[in-house]
Amino acid sequence: MRRKTGTKKRICSGCGKHVGTIHEVVQREIRDLPWSEYKATVIVELCRLRCPECGPRIEKVAQLPSKAPSFSKRFEDAVGEACEGAAAVHVAKRFGISASTARAIDPRYLERWTASRRRPALKQMGVDELYLGKSRKFIMVVSNLETGEPLWFGLRRKKETLDEFFEKELKSSQRRRIEAACVDMWPAFTSSIQQWAPQCAIVYDKFHVMQHANKAIGDASW
Repeated sequence: MRRKTGTKKRICSGCGKHVGTIHEVVQREIRDLPWSEYKATVIVELCRLRCPECGPRIEKVAQLPSKAPSFSKRFEDAVGEACEGAAAVHVAKRFGISASTARAIDPRYLERWTASRRRPALKQMGVDELYLGKSRKFIMVVSNLETGEPLWFGLRRKKETLDEFFEKELKSSQRRRIEAACVDMWPAFTSSIQQWAPQCAIVYDKFHVMQHANKAIGDASW
C-alpha cells in the first residue's frame, strides 16, 4: 500500500506536529484482519520524517496506532474487543499471536476507547479509600455511582487530594451538575465537596453510620 502523492505535510509520531522533510521511505509488514481462514499481512510504505524536535521518526498514520506498528488498528480493535470477554491466552490462540502480544494490545485498545468515548455526566459521585498495606496505606477513589465506573485515584487521604480532582478533572459546569456525593465520615472529604460543589447533597454511607450507632448503643448499655 502506498499513500497518494500530495503536498499535505505528514505528522510526527513523537510530538504530533506536522513535518515536511522526509528522512527516508521504509516498508513495514502489518498484520491485518484475516481473510477467510487465511492470515493477512499488508506491506505498507511509510515515511521516516526528519522532525526538528524528535529527530528521525516514523510518520503517524491513523490506521496504524502504535509508534512501532506491527498491527493495523482494526486488528488491534478486534483483539481488544475479544479480551473483554476472554482470557489473553484464549484470544491469542484465536488470532494466532502470543499471549504477551495480546496483553500488550489490550491496554492500547482501552486507551483509544477511553479517549474517543463520551463520558456520562457525573451526577452522583462516590468518594472512598482503599487500604494498600502498611507501606502505602490508603489510596483515594472517586467514582460515578450511576455507572459504577472509577473516575480518578489520589495517593493521599487529604482534602488537598480531593481538591485536585475537582480543580483539574472537572470544569465548573461539571461541578455544578453533581447532585449527591456518598462519602464516609472523614471530614476532609466533606470539606472539599462543600467548597467545590456546595449545591451537592452529602450522603454518609450506611456502614459508617451503623458503626457509629452500634458504638453509641454499646457505650449507653454500660
